[in-house]
Amino acid sequence: MYRQIKKSDDTKFLQEDIICMRQWSDQWLLSFHPKKCKSMRIGRTEVPHGNYYMKEQLLEVGHEKDLGVIIDNRLNFSEYINMKINMANKITGLIRRTFVSLDEVIFKQLYVALVRPHLEYANQAWAPYLVKDIEAIENVQRRATKLVPTLKNLSYEERLRKLKIPTLAYRRARGDMLETFKILSGGYVN
Repeated sequence: MYRQIKKSDDTKFLQEDIICMRQWSDQWLLSFHPKKCKSMRIGRTEVPHGNYYMKEQLLEVGHEKDLGVIIDNRLNFSEYINMKINMANKITGLIRRTFVSLDEVIFKQLYVALVRPHLEYANQAWAPYLVKDIEAIENVQRRATKLVPTLKNLSYEERLRKLKIPTLAYRRARGDMLETFKILSGGYVN
């Protein structure tokens, strides 16, 4: 449920909507658990907003996890990006400690299967727009490609060419174009 809040009356209408939804759910014995319901104000403008309640439980939160992605009230995904970078770095470290010597084929298989999915899951929703986040994500791949002893002294671009791996920024842009094509060409229509 959502409502655009432009004036103080809109907050009252949203609270009334929450009350109506709760009454409907109680009538049909499909009650909502108040501790599992959340309210988040998204935006940068200073508009009036109220506190919303369900059965005396305050619903207001500053961030929420949905399908594994942390969404905050400013739609700044830096916290989520840092979490995913840390996870990808841990797995890269595990690969480094587990395999004494990596060749290009084995490294690529391990990296593509274990590390890269953490850096790409649901990126259509959280795609980085801050330069610091874009560089931080790319640095994971930059460091990981140095695990192959024969490639360690090459530049990042040369390592990617040898491994036949594109940059993560390129993969995000390509994925966005594919999704746009599917949407515009009716690829998601049954």
